[in-house]
Amino acid sequence: MNRPEFRHEAMATTFALVIADQPAEYARQAAGAAWRELDRLETELSRYVESSDIARCNRLGRGETLTIGESTLECLLLASGIAAATRRAFDIAYDSRDVPEDGIPFTVDPENHTLTSRVGQLHLDLGAVGKGYALDRMAALLREWQIDSACLQSGGSTALAFGTAPPTDGWPVGIGTGEFHRILSLRDAALSGSGLAVKGAHLIDPRTGGPAVRTDRVWSLAPEAAVADALSTAFFVLSDREIAGFCTAHPEAGAAITNDDGSLQVHGALVPLLKD
Repeated sequence: MNRPEFRHEAMATTFALVIADQPAEYARQAAGAAWRELDRLETELSRYVESSDIARCNRLGRGETLTIGESTLECLLLASGIAAATRRAFDIAYDSRDVPEDGIPFTVDPENHTLTSRVGQLHLDLGAVGKGYALDRMAALLREWQIDSACLQSGGSTALAFGTAPPTDGWPVGIGTGEFHRILSLRDAALSGSGLAVKGAHLIDPRTGGPAVRTDRVWSLAPEAAVADALSTAFFVLSDREIAGFCTAHPEAGAAITNDDGSLQVHGALVPLLKD
């Protein structure tokens, strides 16, 4: 059977989906279900949709509480965990105003599905984690459709692959640039990259409030796309030493850093995938 590819515009980028070993019409129907889930997530997670959970959270005053949906809750909890693990090198609320001395701009109550603002002006932006979270949710939906092998991408920056794509041991995904460009086989994992080539100097170091000093591209590997998406942003503002330390402390994660000569410095779970 062939491997049809499907594309869809959402979250200000192009999502792509390749499904292996399924009849073309069944693959098309499954892709349609995945796109409907993606569109639903955008209405909840995008700060640009006025009725979304995130947009409504950003209109809260200090001390005000809002009920949020399951997807928003999951994404916020995941983002908060990564913020803590990276010591705020990744922070979806870094641009909030009048943050209290403890540095905590909001709290969530998982049991009651609520968020409470603790700042004068809350500014939540899931742009560096929401697309990855959407890939994870779509992959889960495809598995419910009994699809055993697929590769999903968002904007060319994050790829999530599960199952195998015969005759190889995984899905081919590119990493590195120029003469150091490599192809690795991605399976049951996600790879995400961050850099300046597409949007220019747009990444902010939440710890300083200034632009990230790194100029060369970095990549992150993680079991879930949301984590890989967030970690690639964090790695772009962390030092090489901090990235290496993070991968040592979190062996499920991997990183690749572009050196000055264009070669790759590789850490953690990415090392075995890039062995010659």
